Amino acid sequence: MGSLQLFSPGSSLSPGCRITAPRRHLPPPPPPVKTRSFSLSFPSLRLPLRQGWTGRAKGKTGGDVESMSDLGRFQAGGGGGGGGDEESDGGRSEDEGSESGAGEAEKQGLSKWIDFTSDDAKTVLAAVAVSLAFRSFIAEPRFIPSLSMYPTFDVGDRIVAEKVSYYFRKPCVHDIVIFKSPPVLQEVGYTDGDVFIKRVVARAGDTVEVHGGKLIVNGVAQEENFILEPPAYDMSPIHVPDNSVFVMGDNRNNSYDSHIWGPLPAKNILGRSVFRYWPPARIGSTVLEDVCTTDKDKQESSVVP
Repeated sequence: MGSLQLFSPGSSLSPGCRITAPRRHLPPPPPPVKTRSFSLSFPSLRLPLRQGWTGRAKGKTGGDVESMSDLGRFQAGGGGGGGGDEESDGGRSEDEGSESGAGEAEKQGLSKWIDFTSDDAKTVLAAVAVSLAFRSFIAEPRFIPSLSMYPTFDVGDRIVAEKVSYYFRKPCVHDIVIFKSPPVLQEVGYTDGDVFIKRVVARAGDTVEVHGGKLIVNGVAQEENFILEPPAYDMSPIHVPDNSVFVMGDNRNNSYDSHIWGPLPAKNILGRSVFRYWPPARIGSTVLEDVCTTDKDKQESSVVP
């Protein structure tokens, strides 16, 4: 059996001799620097880390643990063999699968928002149609832009004007109506889209005049506790024609109304104010006590027994 022999520098070992020594005294091999395992494993180790953080932000671990294990083995010097490559490739495959799954989940979530079926279109169209029908035939909100109806309405008040009543009856005295500008106003620059709000003070067949700060209808001075102040003007008698009404603002001295441009055609009326919903401190009905009389009642009251 061969034994350990000492030789002087420059001598050579004989072919039959070998050195026997415990392996624990040998230094560990250096980690590989330029090997196939290194060049292939590095991308696979770096990318899953970045993908793993992305998945964590979404509440998913993905391949993060697998990638961290690969990184630990590489730093310990175990990436020099073929097994290291297989482990890294497996981690990359699972991470890519996790990223793909996350991408699919994002697409499915987005599709829920942008998926617009024919049923959805029908629902939207039906809602729009109902809204337009309600606004056109039942009621609509309105904003008060001027002081012509002060103190009943102030600038900024918001009201609801209903349109159903006038399908069954004609406007009554004291109704507060909204209306399109009549032809006489369009001749001086207003458009058909301009809308006004005034109070009906007389109906078709009535004779209206203003004298001594009093509104006189059919020879009777009217008691109006809702106006701001008595009118500071006089108006000669005006007969209200058929299918028309006479309208005036409650702010009699600061209102562009029938005492200037004449009776209002009833067909221009859009509705009547029934409720104020803004400001909150003044929420409530805008309808006075029911003083409306039908044409039949009016004719009967004019008959002398």
